[in-house]
Amino acid sequence: MNEEEIIRLFLKNGFQISKIALKLASDNPQKIISELKKIKPRPFIITEHHIKKILGNISGRQVDLNVIKEYTSKYTPTNVDNYVKSLSVRYEKIRSLLLKQMAPKKLVSINKINPRTTTFSIIGMVREKNDNSILVEDPTGESNLYFEENMMGAFKNILLDDVIGLRCERIKEKYYVKEVIYPDILASREINKTNDEIQIAIACVPSGSSAAIHKKLMDSLTSLEKISTLFLFSHFEIPTDGIPADFKLIQIHPNAAPKLFQLDKIKILAIPSSFFENFNTASAPEVFISVLKRRELLTPFPLIVNTHEDFILDETPDIVISDFGEAFHQNYKGTTLISNSNSQKVFFVNLKTREVHETQI
Repeated sequence: MNEEEIIRLFLKNGFQISKIALKLASDNPQKIISELKKIKPRPFIITEHHIKKILGNISGRQVDLNVIKEYTSKYTPTNVDNYVKSLSVRYEKIRSLLLKQMAPKKLVSINKINPRTTTFSIIGMVREKNDNSILVEDPTGESNLYFEENMMGAFKNILLDDVIGLRCERIKEKYYVKEVIYPDILASREINKTNDEIQIAIACVPSGSSAAIHKKLMDSLTSLEKISTLFLFSHFEIPTDGIPADFKLIQIHPNAAPKLFQLDKIKILAIPSSFFENFNTASAPEVFISVLKRRELLTPFPLIVNTHEDFILDETPDIVISDFGEAFHQNYKGTTLISNSNSQKVFFVNLKTREVHETQI
């Protein structure tokens, strides 16, 4: 359909369309006219604003976005009893996740291990770590477990305070670990996708960036019709003047608490960079995978902090975003990992296909 035919079509339906709006409406004039007829009061002269708003709705820009969890500590243990109770609750929550990974066959509590036990599995919390052994405990007792040379790679990855599953074998007078199991993401889980074409963007405005960079970023993103939500990691509030009302801008301060968002079927976990301050030597992909394997946000933090069950990832995020470390994106067992600390780069995620692409601005 050429421009003259489109103009006649709009006039036939009682609309006069501006020149700029005409170009925007050329791909799907019938659908746009159908949407225009729903507007009350019904406009006569159709402008660029009318078409952009309709295109935004057609492309899935208007979506519900809710915060379903904020990962903050509700309390600090003030005495030994509170401290032990907090450890116990945390242990049981992670244990319930581990049970989904481990077949219950030969799973025993530590106090059931005896000299006649040859092979067994336990779920325990790591209390000590030595040259080639760990001391683990559960509510019934504790046990020293050893690692042979071929298991030293797994041994090195274990952290104090980890709650893990261990498949073990008795060799002479000692118990040796044959497999280490983390609560992790289930490999069999369904990969969530939206039915409609919805895209989100992940951008960053680091401290010290110029006003020109802020404006360039917002201008480039708010002009994209298929972007429903921009997650912007920023040290300060960004002016929202000129941002379309149906464009969701989620500003995340680097010192904010991690939050879990729900957008349609998709759960998005946003973790500000300050939350990873104890990971100075690890790469961003390593850190993200460590968090998902252990299903909690505070594993490498001091033990007195890490007693809290508030930081356990009960729900599996579909997307994890941050501004920590180098800019990257990758897939881990169906979860999309994205980190962006580069003010010149934007990552886009198509929630219908779960594809990621990046662009320079």
